[in-house]
Amino acid sequence: MTKLRAAVIGVGYLGNFHAQKYKNNPHVELVGVCDHSPAQADKIAAELKVSSFHRPQDLVGQVDLVTIAASTLSHFELAKLFIENGIHVNVEKPITATLSQAKELVALAKSKNVKLAVGHIERFNPSIIELKKYIKKPRLIELTRMATFKTRGADVSVLHDLMIHDIDLLLWLSGSEIESMTGMGSKLISNEMDIACVSFKMKNGVQAVINVSRVSSGMTRSVRIVQDEATYFANTGSLELEKVEKGPGGEEPVKITKWTVDKADALQSETNAFIEAVRENKTPVVTGDDGLRALQAIEDVGAMIEAAWTKS
Repeated sequence: MTKLRAAVIGVGYLGNFHAQKYKNNPHVELVGVCDHSPAQADKIAAELKVSSFHRPQDLVGQVDLVTIAASTLSHFELAKLFIENGIHVNVEKPITATLSQAKELVALAKSKNVKLAVGHIERFNPSIIELKKYIKKPRLIELTRMATFKTRGADVSVLHDLMIHDIDLLLWLSGSEIESMTGMGSKLISNEMDIACVSFKMKNGVQAVINVSRVSSGMTRSVRIVQDEATYFANTGSLELEKVEKGPGGEEPVKITKWTVDKADALQSETNAFIEAVRENKTPVVTGDDGLRALQAIEDVGAMIEAAWTKS
């Protein structure tokens, strides 16, 4: 099969990594990179020995698929440009800046029969993939994501910056939609929300809690699944897992099993999965509809917390 032709739009910190992952895949030729800064595009293109494009429209007719890693505010116009021209799109999370834009993109991709994937990278974390194997009928799902403060990304709330990862995981792991929610958040350092804690009731009865902070003293990323027969815990940073269940009795009332999964390059896995979806005409692992649902949920969380602030 002829190699697919790819490009990356937006080659700042994250986009540069996306471009490298395309270079690593044998089924793809990385044609070039594009950035709103011509100097940045030229720099990364020279490092990767590919062409530099200063206008995204110049890539039309030159590529079969693109990854959009530019600013969230530009996601809609960029994705729309390529989808309208029959080019498959993998867009970084969040899918777009607004719900109306996301809905339009999803509908457009379907009408053009174009693959639209969204970069919710935690779906490709090996510890999450391992954890999902054991999910049968969860009662409670706890997701925790703590990070130290960085100015990059602080122009949006912690909901769009961090919690959106966990919202996508919650919807995926629970296999259900959100019925109701309650919670609170706080602005501590930035002008946007920096900390949030939200409880969810899912339509299938699962209860869930998501804790996020980008002003913590260290990094913590974990998922806990509580079921009738056992509790499963995954440290998604160290890739360590733990199962706690009833022991044989006597001096061992509780049985604890620990194991670690092998490391894997989640971004490479994400890129490879998108390429495979295009090559084999498969549904992307994370679809445009998934991205839309995650954005809708985040918007609902934000509105709920804003309402709580007003009352307090």
